[in-house]
Amino acid sequence: MKNFTSIEQVLGKLDEIIDDCRKKQSPNGYFACTYRSMTIAVLKGVQRKEFEDPARMVRLDLAFAGRYFEAYEQYKKRLKCSNSWHTAFEAAKDPRLLIMQHIVLGINAHINLDLGVAAASIMPYRKINPLKNDFNKINTVIASINQKVQESLSEICYPVEVLDKLSQGNDNRMLDFAISKARQTSWAAATVLSNSSSFIRPTLVRIVDHAAAQIATNIITSPRTPKHILAKLKACESSNVARNIDVLYATPV
Repeated sequence: MKNFTSIEQVLGKLDEIIDDCRKKQSPNGYFACTYRSMTIAVLKGVQRKEFEDPARMVRLDLAFAGRYFEAYEQYKKRLKCSNSWHTAFEAAKDPRLLIMQHIVLGINAHINLDLGVAAASIMPYRKINPLKNDFNKINTVIASINQKVQESLSEICYPVEVLDKLSQGNDNRMLDFAISKARQTSWAAATVLSNSSSFIRPTLVRIVDHAAAQIATNIITSPRTPKHILAKLKACESSNVARNIDVLYATPV
């Protein structure tokens, strides 16, 4: 796996993954596009010096992205990857899932699992706390693009536009909430990992992964979400995966 030294290189790799998904008509490209927009937002935050330690934030971004890239390559080569990522990638085979479900599945694996592990990996043993303010700052940076993602989705699924207008943009709180709650969980995981000896960390990571995989299962099939409602929304979505990816890719940041 290539070692990246800049966020720009991360964006280049994301472009490769998105292009691969576009060619294969794979819904896995939906999260990749969203993650690309989030990464651009973080890069702009670094450039504007919105973080306490911009260089440290770059290191976190590289470690964070590296876990996604590793999981993606492992899955492509039919090697074992984390359970939460395997569930998210396998979900691309299910034609019933909404685009938003694919996006949230990626957010679940990448934030609930990867972010905490990445945060602990770049900080000295038992010295995670100096990262907390910048860790929380990412919430604000990333939340700024959620409404724009919602607007892109409205081009793909007409009811999304209707809901957005009726709620005056408040319907994207679901995505805000999902990211915010996931980051709270990942900070708790980062704290536990940072304060644990290296020999026990793999076991702890597996426990976090198992929990994230359980959440992924609920994202795919939840008793709280009527199947007939999901089916009706799905019927309104564009079935052209490549075009949908292009729309999400073009989301302004």
